[in-house]
Amino acid sequence: MARGFFPRRRWPTVFGIVCAGTLADVDLLSAFFGPAAYFAARRTFTHSLVGFIVIVVLSVLIARYSGKRQPESFSALLFPVAAAAAVHLLLDLSQSEGVAVLWPISSVRLAVNWVPAIDPWIMAIFVTGICVPELFHLITSEIGVKDKTPRGRNGSLIAFAVIVAYLGARGFLHSSSATLLDPHSYGSESARRVDAFPDALSLLTWHGVVETQSLLCLVDVPVGPGKNFDPEIADCLHKPEVSPELDAAQKTDVAREYVRALPFPRAAVAKTSDGYEVVIRSMRDAAEHETRHRLAARILLDQRYGITSEELVWLSEVRLR
Repeated sequence: MARGFFPRRRWPTVFGIVCAGTLADVDLLSAFFGPAAYFAARRTFTHSLVGFIVIVVLSVLIARYSGKRQPESFSALLFPVAAAAAVHLLLDLSQSEGVAVLWPISSVRLAVNWVPAIDPWIMAIFVTGICVPELFHLITSEIGVKDKTPRGRNGSLIAFAVIVAYLGARGFLHSSSATLLDPHSYGSESARRVDAFPDALSLLTWHGVVETQSLLCLVDVPVGPGKNFDPEIADCLHKPEVSPELDAAQKTDVAREYVRALPFPRAAVAKTSDGYEVVIRSMRDAAEHETRHRLAARILLDQRYGITSEELVWLSEVRLR
């Protein structure tokens, strides 16, 4: 961004852009404090509109302090820094993990499910946009040719344009895959709610989740010319039947917060030696085959359906399907 849109700015502006574009992910450190801290912090405050304002102001102050001998004006720093913070927020909105934009007013996490959490294609485009112009600069400097434009600007602008086109293609393919899921029946039941989640590598394979009256189904959706979608291959899991233990678990604070924040929650109930165990997980994580830094809600009950424990746990620790 600094090279492409603000090529003649001094290094404190570049430093402010880097800070604004990365500070929001400081919430990743919450994983060291356990699942509950991670759930409360990850993509809530730092990825909200309130957090956006705080990050912009903080990044501007950092940039001004770093260039204190010849400080940039607040107004000169504000736009590039705000643009970097906005790009970070928009890219995270395009992923499937969700962003609590209206935190603390609402904990609902918005996600358009276009790109995976780590997209190697976007990373490759950015790296190419930086490295290829550097290679050309080395070649031209060796033969004594002076650059007619600021160093790396054209490569950065092309990289941004390619990423915008890439995100548009992802959005179109996501819409197409969700449209393929909707009109079919699953286990003789029509779909009530559907969505498709991105594959980490393939643009033409999407991981669908379908909710019917009594089922939650996982099915891969191929899109593109010559691709045929077969709903019969869907892996369908029954929703648990209404029971006193499930009703008690769903009334806990942990369960309510989890269901409000994550898409397609499914509960699994098991009898234990001294009561019951209820685990609620998001079918999004099952569709993406992802467990790292993904969460589940686990509630333990006694024989009389009293709550003995309610907590968030790492999905990798869950054994109930």
